[in-house]
Amino acid sequence: MEPENKKFIFCSFFIVLISLILTLTVVLVEPQGTPVQSVVFAILIFILACVIFYLLVPLTNIKIIELLNSKKCYYWGLVSLVVFLPLLSLIFSQDVVSSLYSYLLWYILPTSLMVLPVIIRHHYIKRIDFIFHISAVVIFAIGFDNRYTYEVINGFDEMKYEFNALWMSALILLLFSIQLEEFTEKFNWKITPTLKKLFIPFIGLIILCVIVIPIGLTTDFLVWSPEWPGFGMFVVSFIGIWLTIALPEETIARGIIQHQLTEKIVKKESKIYPYWRWVAVVLASIAFAVTHWNNTSSEFVWVYILLAAIAGVIYGVCWIFGGLFSAMLLHTLVDWIWALLLKAG
Repeated sequence: MEPENKKFIFCSFFIVLISLILTLTVVLVEPQGTPVQSVVFAILIFILACVIFYLLVPLTNIKIIELLNSKKCYYWGLVSLVVFLPLLSLIFSQDVVSSLYSYLLWYILPTSLMVLPVIIRHHYIKRIDFIFHISAVVIFAIGFDNRYTYEVINGFDEMKYEFNALWMSALILLLFSIQLEEFTEKFNWKITPTLKKLFIPFIGLIILCVIVIPIGLTTDFLVWSPEWPGFGMFVVSFIGIWLTIALPEETIARGIIQHQLTEKIVKKESKIYPYWRWVAVVLASIAFAVTHWNNTSSEFVWVYILLAAIAGVIYGVCWIFGGLFSAMLLHTLVDWIWALLLKAG
């Protein structure tokens, strides 16, 4: 057996194991209303986790994406699985009509936009594919951030936010995987991250703490309220924030919106490109900030949007120099510290 195949099998074993542990943890922490619901929920979580890890771990994503590119039937089969399988929640739904309406609007519509450049292989569509990609992820983000997607899986009682975060992340990563030539470079979670990719987020964290915390405390948006949840929850909360907040938000804001604005609007050979990529950082940060408008009381909306925009700029810089891993790590650390030491006023 070739060394590359051995690495793939070895890594696949750990991906399945980690996905299984994650699934069991989720189901045990927040079980559904009935055992049958819990079993269906666990199966769906396991599949979504496997898709996410297979597409983000460098020892597996190269082979997976090569396979999806070479045999499109596998791509469409996997897309169909990820898109349609969560409809199993309708078995337990009390309102199938509203579930289907939300599903068509917040999942099928953006999925259709996202795959249009794959279906219509015209050179003109190829030049403007970024419009379809950005439009799609904006719709995904609106549904997710405004909790409209809860209706889609109202057959489940618990963990709706977490489930939708994993579902949306898996779907976006999969839909985008064969459309971005440097996907394996831009979206990799390195098994052994370089010192640069670890150093940049921690510098960004220091900068954000110096800027954001004083503004938050001065405006009473933030209140100093440290608490220790216990070592187990200490670790679980970090992993939870990484997978259900940093992953979907950074995939959308930096992985797609900032990337597409940076790479598709102005050519790299252009004299204005070095300046344009910073404009892209700001635009992606504004889009990121606006999605937080309903995450706090009306009294602090503009403060939250301002702080989110500042954070978005630093996340964007991390993405430029360290890739998605760095941006996600910084985002996770910020939200983790917030959860442990600070509370919204």
